[in-house]
Amino acid sequence: MSALDPIPHAVAAGHSDRKQGLRRWLFIAVVGAVPLIGFFAVAALVALIVGIASGASLNPLLVLMAAMPGWLVLYQSPLVISGAPLTVLPMLPTIGVVLLVAAASAFVARRCRLRRPDQAWPVIATMALVHAFVGALFALLLTDPFSAVPVEAFLSCGLTAAIAATAGVANRCGLFYLVWERTDAYVWTGLRIGLLTIATVVAAGAGVLLVAIALSAPEMVTSMSRMGGAGDAVGATLFSLLYLPNAVLAGWSFAAGSGFSLGSQVVQPLEHAPGPMPDLPLLAVLPDDGPSVWWSAVLLLPLLVGMLMGLVARRVPGPLVRRLVVVLVAAGVAALAVLVLAAVAGGKLGNGPIGVVSFHPVALALATSCWLAIPALVMTWLGGVEEADDPALNAFGTDEFDEDIDPEPAEDTEQDEDFDYTDLDDLIAEIPAARPESDAEADSAAHVTAEEFDAEQDEEEPAPRDRR
Repeated sequence: MSALDPIPHAVAAGHSDRKQGLRRWLFIAVVGAVPLIGFFAVAALVALIVGIASGASLNPLLVLMAAMPGWLVLYQSPLVISGAPLTVLPMLPTIGVVLLVAAASAFVARRCRLRRPDQAWPVIATMALVHAFVGALFALLLTDPFSAVPVEAFLSCGLTAAIAATAGVANRCGLFYLVWERTDAYVWTGLRIGLLTIATVVAAGAGVLLVAIALSAPEMVTSMSRMGGAGDAVGATLFSLLYLPNAVLAGWSFAAGSGFSLGSQVVQPLEHAPGPMPDLPLLAVLPDDGPSVWWSAVLLLPLLVGMLMGLVARRVPGPLVRRLVVVLVAAGVAALAVLVLAAVAGGKLGNGPIGVVSFHPVALALATSCWLAIPALVMTWLGGVEEADDPALNAFGTDEFDEDIDPEPAEDTEQDEDFDYTDLDDLIAEIPAARPESDAEADSAAHVTAEEFDAEQDEEEPAPRDRR
């Protein structure tokens, strides 16, 4: 076939169809690989704990069987062990699997060149349904002493995967832009400051936990020495590390004043009721006696976080009322995040001495909103707006900025007197010479074929050219 002959339609569309097929298989491979990666990671962790435990024999089949309830723990799915409910699950593995699903979803969106919000829903739905069905299947296959409700496993696994996949494709597919387009500018600013406040809240809770660990280091060492062998001590320490995010939330609940309870033991800055506790290194940070005078000093932490939020809100230009709206939205976002985390982190921890673990979600959310909103509102109200260095930035977002915009600019009817009409002759003379050059460039560009599947990730695909 000559190069000048028209290309048949099947041959011309073959390259595009091949790329679509590769992208489809890539999507299937990534979606199927994420549950497998989580399952084998849990199996490796179980094998490590069983291998270092004293007097335990490593059986690969039993390790794989134990990895199924461990996989459900990744997605905060409730379990029952020998008739004892286990709903207080570690949050560190959940954070890891959320990051894994988000990274896989972002990789699929980037490789498949998804850029619109309507293209994100198939990725989110597929990720959610695959993890939901795998969770329900594992719940059905569990044998004694483990058991789980398939419906609860389906919902918890699917919801966790959907949230993670949404976070992964939100930026690539323009979901953030979709929210920004449908919200007020000051509400959007409040959402951004709210995310910054959540990070500050986590840092404050981690600071309280770090101080508690430093003060209780001898008790933690003593608790590890009572474990027997070195393998048991390492296993208990690893078990404590998995619950580290739960302990960070407990640190913030203690600083906010609402406190937390583990069975009969209640820990608050101004109140403490002791109770029996298992012998674990992480639980050694809990006090044995009543509240000390210096415990009330932790109440300054949420106050400082609220003042920091007020300082950030002062930099928002505009009227005072709008800055107050920014503060309220940011405080509401932080309180909602704390409410959800406290509800997920609490629950039942078997039928032992702990029983019910509660972070008092409603009281913690109300305390967080008050500690953050009141100081921020006071600082925003009394401190005034912080002037920007550029007056144009200071006027942005205000009514004065809108008044300066002339919706109907006056048309310039007067012609420029310095315009030399004789230049048109030179311009017309150059047009015939410029046209062949532009046609030659267009013909050379038409012969450039599209890159293969591993092309530049953010490069836009050229639109099909009209035939003439």
